[in-house]
Amino acid sequence: MNADGPAPTALDPRVAALLAGRQDWRARRPARTVAVAPLASPTHRATASDCLRVSFETGPALFLKLRHPDMATDILPQAGTAARRAADLGIGPDVVFEDEAALALADLPAPWREARVGDLQDPGLLGRVLDAKKRLHASGPLGARFCPFARIAALAAEARAAGAPLPDGTERLLATTDLVREAVHAAGFDLAFCHNDGIASNVMIREAQECGAADLRLVDFDLAGDNDPWFDVGALLNEACLFEDQRRAAIEHYAGNCPEHLYGRCRLYGAVDDVMWGLWGVVRAVTSARTGIEFYKYGTWRLLHARTTLGARECEAWLRRL
Repeated sequence: MNADGPAPTALDPRVAALLAGRQDWRARRPARTVAVAPLASPTHRATASDCLRVSFETGPALFLKLRHPDMATDILPQAGTAARRAADLGIGPDVVFEDEAALALADLPAPWREARVGDLQDPGLLGRVLDAKKRLHASGPLGARFCPFARIAALAAEARAAGAPLPDGTERLLATTDLVREAVHAAGFDLAFCHNDGIASNVMIREAQECGAADLRLVDFDLAGDNDPWFDVGALLNEACLFEDQRRAAIEHYAGNCPEHLYGRCRLYGAVDDVMWGLWGVVRAVTSARTGIEFYKYGTWRLLHARTTLGARECEAWLRRL
């Protein structure tokens, strides 16, 4: 593949291996550019895969994700199936190709762009993202489970085995997360197909003034699977909302009203999401061979945010009302 501009040398054999089985791509004379630079702080993106934009002399461009071996547990086996389901529902880009090492999607060129947290603080846009996630939830189970509590337990075990420098108070956070797990399971929930990722950059938006019609797509289904749909809502609101009235308005948009037990569930799930990604950042700072990505900074910030939520005086009431 011809590189349009500089590209990391480590990519060359991985791209060559992919092209070896794609005569149809080679015949169209592909060229690549880095589509998204890897970043872990202040948000995380392009850390589990190298993300390339592949253009051709003929035909539409592709967005190609080449998965990193050191992130194998960060991409679930059903990720491709989940991305196809989202595409079929009209809320994700089309899946063009998938194997164990790569996922190719229809490219979303400008004026499409990644959403930022500030974008999601617009109630109209946040409502449309909630509507898109609700369409996922209403589409029926995927048949493959995702449990944030199991992921936390696995990451905590990985952290201990790797000797990762966990911040003071992490064990207490884990104990509180166990209480949340017990309370949620006692209250019960129905499984639905969930995105399981509330990061703003996993929402692609196309501005109305640029294209004549506002639009959005959900991307990055690496952790998608069957889960409590309120985890999806709670993780998204944890990313987007600064104040209680914003959270309540968003819950009312999704559910039609905002009873206290749903408000509390969303706040608790937001903290669970923080603990999950906080542990991920601290562990990957030790286990990833790639340097220069601020995994540890991101992880400790997310754990601090979790401590703030779970240390709130209302936390016990949230647990009791579930």
